Amino acid sequence: DDARLPAEKPGRYIPLHLREGGSGVRDGRGPQGDDGGRDRRNEVPAIRVTNLSSDAREMDLQELFKPFGPIARMYLAKDNATGQARGFAFVNFVYKEDAQKAIDKLNGHPYDHLILHLEWARPSGGS
Repeated sequence: DDARLPAEKPGRYIPLHLREGGSGVRDGRGPQGDDGGRDRRNEVPAIRVTNLSSDAREMDLQELFKPFGPIARMYLAKDNATGQARGFAFVNFVYKEDAQKAIDKLNGHPYDHLILHLEWARPSGGS
C-alpha cells in the first residue's frame, strides 16, 4: 500500500481519509467529501409558493405558515432594484407532514387579494 506511506515525504498533503487512523468519513460524508450524490437541500421538505403580491413580506409569510409546523428556512424572492417581492417564495419545513398540511390548506387560499398556488419545490438541477 504505497498510498498508506505518505509520511515518508514531509510537507506533502495527505487527504484526511488516507491519514493514519483515518476512517474515510468526514462530517458524515464519503471519503471524497461528497454526500453520496444526494443534495442535502433535497431532504428538507420545500414548498414553492406563487402568485404572491408585490407587497408580500417575509414576516407576513412566517405568520401564515407558522401554524403548520416548524419552518427551517424561508426565501422570498425580491427585486434587487425596488426591494419588492417578485411574486414567489420557497418555504422549507422541518417535517414533510407539516409541509403537506400547508399545501392542502393554503393552495387556492386567498391572500392579499390574490389566490395562492402551492406545490412541492423541484430541485434546481445544480449538478
